[in-house]
Amino acid sequence: MQLSGSSPVSRDFDLLKSLEIFVSVADTGNMTAAAARLHVTQSAISQQIKMLETNLGAPLFYRDARPLRLTPAGLLLRNRASALLIDARQMQSEVRRAADGHPSHIRVALLSTFARRLVPVLLRAVKDKDLAVDTLTITRGMTINHAQDLANRDVDVAFTSDAFDDMPGLQRVELLRESYVLVTPRGVIGKVGDLRDLPSELPFLRHTGRTQSGRRIEAHLRRLRLDFAPSSSFEFSSDLVAAIAGGYGWSLVSPSQLLEPLEAKAAIDIHPMPKPGLHRTIAMVWRAGEMSDTVPQLAALCSAALTQDVKQRLHRLSPRLEAYFEVLHAGQFQELEAESPTSA
Repeated sequence: MQLSGSSPVSRDFDLLKSLEIFVSVADTGNMTAAAARLHVTQSAISQQIKMLETNLGAPLFYRDARPLRLTPAGLLLRNRASALLIDARQMQSEVRRAADGHPSHIRVALLSTFARRLVPVLLRAVKDKDLAVDTLTITRGMTINHAQDLANRDVDVAFTSDAFDDMPGLQRVELLRESYVLVTPRGVIGKVGDLRDLPSELPFLRHTGRTQSGRRIEAHLRRLRLDFAPSSSFEFSSDLVAAIAGGYGWSLVSPSQLLEPLEAKAAIDIHPMPKPGLHRTIAMVWRAGEMSDTVPQLAALCSAALTQDVKQRLHRLSPRLEAYFEVLHAGQFQELEAESPTSA
C-alpha cells in the first residue's frame, strides 16, 4: 500500500542503514569522511543518500556548499534519525536480553503502602548491578489497578495483596503475611475481647470496597454476622488512621498501613484483633514464563527491605506490632493455576 503523494519504496531500500550513513555524512560534512568512518566506498555513500532522498521525496543536503549543509528537511531528519538509531540499537539489545530471560527494562507496580520503602532499594540495586536490568518504571496504586495492569501488559510485575486466582497464566511468590489489628483513638478504650463490645457511639470506619483490605474485612465481618451501622469510608489507609486519631471512630488496619501514621505520632491505640483474627498476604505476581532471572532478584531485594527496614521500624515504633508482621521466605515460588492453550 502506498500513501498518496509518496514515492514508491525500493525493495532494496534499507532505512536504518541509510539513516546511519546520512547521520555520518551530516556529522562529518562530506561523503569522503563518512565513507572512511563507515569503511565503505564514497560511491556507496552517495548511492545510499540518493536512495534515501528518493524514498523520502525531499533533498537532504545543499550540494553546492562545502562542507555539505543540511536542507530544512535534512535538519528535521537529522534530529529524528539520531534518536531512531539509538532506539534501534537499544531495541536489539533488549530483545536479545529478553529472549535470554534478562530484560533491560521492567515495569514494577507497588502498593502505595510500601512504595516509599521499596523504591530506594530497587533503584540502588539497579545502580549497583544487583538487579539485572538497566532501568525501571515504578507505578503505585491499589490492588484493583494491578490486576488490570497485569492483564493489559502495562506492568511486568506487581507487589500486591491479591493472588489473582481468577487470572490464568500467572506466577507468584509470597513475601509477607500480616495480621490486622484493632485501632482506636488514644485513651478511649481499654482491652477489647469482642468487636461487639465497642461502644456504639464510636462508629466503625471502613476501607472502601475498591481496596483489597475493604473487601477482605467486610467478608470477615459478614462471616461473623457483624453488621455495623453505615459510616465514613476511606480509600487510603493514611486518611482512615487520621480519622481514627481525630476521634471519629475505630477500624481494622494492617501493621504496614500503620507505619507512616506511627512515624507521624498519630494519637491512636493499637489492640490485638479479637478472635478469630484476619490476615492479608503480600505477594509478587508476574506472568508465567517471563523474567525467570529477574523475579528472584526482585523477591530477594523486597524480602530484605521488609525485614531490615519495615519490620525494624515497626518494632521501634510499636514493639507489639512485630508479632503481626511475618516476612516469608522469598525463595518459595508458587505457580498459579494456568489454563492450557487448548482448554476451553
